[in-house]
Amino acid sequence: MREALRHKLRKFQDSRTIAQQMTLLMGCVCLLGLGLVSLAAARLSGTEVAERIKHDMVITASGLADRLDMDMFERYREIKILSGMCPLEGAADGAPAQLRTVLDRIQSSMRYFAWIGFARPDGTVVSATQGMLEGASVAARPWFKQGLEGPMVGDVHEAVLLAKLLQTAPSDEPDRFVDIAFPMRAPDGRLLGVLGAHLALRWAEGLRQTALAARAGTDVYVVSADGKVLLGPNVGAAAFPAERIREMAHAKAGAFIEDRDGRKLLTGYAAADGEQDYPGLGWIVVAQQSTEIAFASAYNLAFTIIGLGGIMLLVCVGLSAWLAARIARPLDALTKAADEIGRDPHVTMLPRQRGSLEVMRLSGALRALIRRLGSSELRFELFSRQHDADIAALKELADTDPLTGLLNRRSFLQVADVALQSAHSLGRLGILMADIDHFKLVNDTHGHPAGDAVIKHVASTFSANLRAHDRIARFGGEEFVALLQDTDEASMMALAERIRSAIGATRVVFEGTAIDVTISIGAALAEDQDRDVDEVIERADLGLYEAKNSGRNRVALATREAAGAA
Repeated sequence: MREALRHKLRKFQDSRTIAQQMTLLMGCVCLLGLGLVSLAAARLSGTEVAERIKHDMVITASGLADRLDMDMFERYREIKILSGMCPLEGAADGAPAQLRTVLDRIQSSMRYFAWIGFARPDGTVVSATQGMLEGASVAARPWFKQGLEGPMVGDVHEAVLLAKLLQTAPSDEPDRFVDIAFPMRAPDGRLLGVLGAHLALRWAEGLRQTALAARAGTDVYVVSADGKVLLGPNVGAAAFPAERIREMAHAKAGAFIEDRDGRKLLTGYAAADGEQDYPGLGWIVVAQQSTEIAFASAYNLAFTIIGLGGIMLLVCVGLSAWLAARIARPLDALTKAADEIGRDPHVTMLPRQRGSLEVMRLSGALRALIRRLGSSELRFELFSRQHDADIAALKELADTDPLTGLLNRRSFLQVADVALQSAHSLGRLGILMADIDHFKLVNDTHGHPAGDAVIKHVASTFSANLRAHDRIARFGGEEFVALLQDTDEASMMALAERIRSAIGATRVVFEGTAIDVTISIGAALAEDQDRDVDEVIERADLGLYEAKNSGRNRVALATREAAGAA
């Protein structure tokens, strides 16, 4: 597995330029660096915004809790002041009608009180606003019992004795009240009775609606000390488990995320714990909002940071590509100049290149190599003269094929044997064995004259792509053999591919008909172990067989090992 990955990596590197590899590498580094920074910044910023949002939810709950405490304190203080007013004490000892008149006047200026009444120590209501419950006994009511002992504030409850006397709420649900009671005493300390008041909860609902209007999309409700909803949706239902209520009451204020019915809700809360001498009822104000809405700004901020990071990444990758191309430019120029040597007669030396220490060293080494090659040119020229003399002698022995003008089998083998002997001492020799694909079909379809035209076309194209010192022969029928002198495997295969492509790229036009022609080629290099040229031709023939079996119109190389295996 590791070796396969290493092979793929090398193959990838070999098919990419230095500039491309540097761009890819620097792009990966930029991606990693900017990605980590963007994600970290998005996370930190998102977390900070989320904490601020949680704090805002707590502020919303705390604001309503403070209003409830302050308003309850005001109502508490009003009843406290009322219980200690001297005129009221005098009226309590006087006629009930006189006391009722005083209470009615007080209620007219305090309309949030649904009922204010005075009961004697035995629990009998002596006077009350609008005469309600006068003469009735409230001895069993909690507000009266606790009011005998001292100031009291009772939690929310529905009207019992007043249910038939008071008008119902617009929703036809019974009114709910908060009780406030204070004992009334004469100047001499004698207990006169209990002054009690029922504060309608509609006043608190008004405060809640104000909080709702101030924060769109947020649900605000009030929970009692035992966890039941006092104000808001599902009145009377348990808002949270008992353990959660205890945690909220202990913490006084905070925020958490609640999973309810598959939805995640950001929940801020604040406990209403009283004001000055008003002890409070343990109410908890809750503000809730879907996390999708609540954290939308945090998500948007995170996405914005990531988006900006992506833009910066593209800029960095573009800059990396420009820098990589600039760094690789001297190498590219050196490569192009080296490629022109031997092609352009005016280019005889490589230019000096700068840009890095490695480039300067490579440029100097190549220039030195070219100078050393110049001294070898004379020796090569002598070899070429000898080679030309040998070729001239071989030409005198050559017999040609009458159709194509190429060497025939006999003359080719003579030339090849001489060349093989030279190749053992002077260089390498290659054999190309070629065969026209589907030639019989050409004869059967278009006739033998058309087949002759195809053979001549292949022969001329084959010859045109060979070098001056290479030789080609027609071995018979549609089969051709080429002798390549002073070659190696890479050069031989490149030449074979060029010949195959040249023949396949043109059509033979015979009597107005265009005929597609392709050839298959087998290639083999002479080796020291070869006794004669026939062994090389046999290997090339094996290569031709492989090219035919592999689908035709291709080149296949045959080696001694492959021939031995066959």
